[in-house]
Amino acid sequence: MRSLDQRKAEALELRRRGFNCTQSVLMVFDDVLGLDKATLCRLSSGLGSGVGGSGELCGVPNALAIAQGFQFPAEASAKAASMRNAHALMEEFKEFSGERLRCADIKGSENPVPCNDLILRGIEIFHNHCSGKE
Repeated sequence: MRSLDQRKAEALELRRRGFNCTQSVLMVFDDVLGLDKATLCRLSSGLGSGVGGSGELCGVPNALAIAQGFQFPAEASAKAASMRNAHALMEEFKEFSGERLRCADIKGSENPVPCNDLILRGIEIFHNHCSGKE
């Protein structure tokens, strides 16, 4: 498994190259998720700037919800466990984002959080989750 620092550096480079927040998080976990970067890029291409540019759900929690889903079997019986897991990751993200999940709220508030900071925190959250350091 790549180190946290390697994932962070790669994500910042992806972001610099124009990838959205969701892509920048998901693509650095290709080794954990079992999908190549191109597939992860396409999977998350419409989730930037709050889902399709709508300002709604931030791309980082989108990435966390998608990524954690790969840890569960592809069966309907896994849905409840996956949802509990996704909820726990969202709560951890909210602690960092000032209790906000909407992109417009995070970016348009009196205390906006830069996208790069959100991306880096999302990577920490999922990396720690995968490493059992929660």
